[in-house]
Parts: sequence; C-alpha cells; structure tokens
Amino acid sequence: MMKMDFKTAGINKAIDRIATPYKIIIIAAINIIVFVVLFVLVFTPQFEEKNKLVSEYGVLKKDIDRVTLIKSNMGKYRKEYAQTQDLLQGLLKQLPEKKDIPNLLRSVSNVGTETGTKIRYFEPKALTNKEFYGELLFEIKYSGSFHNVGYFFDGVRRLERIIDISSFSLEAKGPPTKRILEGACMAKTYVYLREAPKEKKDSKSVSPVKK
Repeated sequence: MMKMDFKTAGINKAIDRIATPYKIIIIAAINIIVFVVLFVLVFTPQFEEKNKLVSEYGVLKKDIDRVTLIKSNMGKYRKEYAQTQDLLQGLLKQLPEKKDIPNLLRSVSNVGTETGTKIRYFEPKALTNKEFYGELLFEIKYSGSFHNVGYFFDGVRRLERIIDISSFSLEAKGPPTKRILEGACMAKTYVYLREAPKEKKDSKSVSPVKK
C-alpha cells in the first residue's frame, strides 16, 4: 500500500511541475482523442445505420405511394379495361379470326330473307393472306325486285362483319308487270391473322352453295 502511495505522490509531483498552459493543452488533447474514439466506435455506425434506414424508408415510401395511387385509380383502370374489352369484341365481330363460312352464309341469307331477295348461289374462294389479315372473296347470285335488291345490298353493308361488294351485274327478266332482276356480285370479307401468314398450298376446295 505504501508503494502505491509513493507512486501516486510521484505522479502528482510530476503533474504539479507541468505548467498550467500545458496542462490545459494535454487535457484538451485527451478530450479530443476520447471524442474521436467515441465518434469512430459509436457515432459513425449509428450515422451509417440511420442513413441506411432513411434510404430504405424512402424506397418503401415510394412503393407505398405507388400502390396507394394504383388502389385509388383501380375503379378507373377496371372501367378502361372493360371498355377496351368491349372495343376488342366489337372489332373481332367486324374482323373475326376464322373464315367461319357457315355463319357468313347464314348472315347473307338472313339479309336476303329480310329484304325479299333470293340467294341462288354462294361460293367462297380461296383466302388470300396479307400482312396481318386475310381477304376472303365469295360470289353471290341473287334475284328479286329492283327495290328488294337495293335493300339487300344495304343490309349486307350494315352487317357487323365487314363485307365489301366490289362488282355486280343485273339483268331484268319476266313481263313488265312482274319484272325480276337477276344478278351476281363478287364480295370480299376479312379475317384477322394473329401470326404472320405461312405460304402453303391449300389442296382442299370449297364447294359452292346453290339454291
């Protein structure tokens, strides 16, 4: 115990011999060293962690804001999607994905029945492929009064499926009191092609429909 007191007394005497300005400098240097050590070991990791959390918070906030915006506009998006689907269905009726000859014949025949025009002959031709659609030509032979044939052409024009009549002929037959027009026309409809057309020879022939 005496040895410890002796060493302590020696240290105290050595400190007392140091001038006061130097004591202040030494104490300040010790404080600075302690602060630097604390800053490096304690505060710096905390600052880095804080910056990391702030960055993650910013990313999460952007994601939450984006999800909130989508949620708030969900009704609008659903309405736009429904409108797009309705538009697509309407376009597919005008430009179907298949030739669908039976329905095409049925539609033309129905127009003939409604307008009093007799469809005597219906013959589809080969499908001609274009860039994203195909052209399907077909020949129609018909008979009826002048007005009925006019109504028939107008009815075909009003069908949901696009049908263009490119050329037609008319010939009057019968007595003047019961004059009937007989004629033929070439018509064209279209088919939507999802894939680019492939060149191949179609060996199957479609028989004409005569009435």
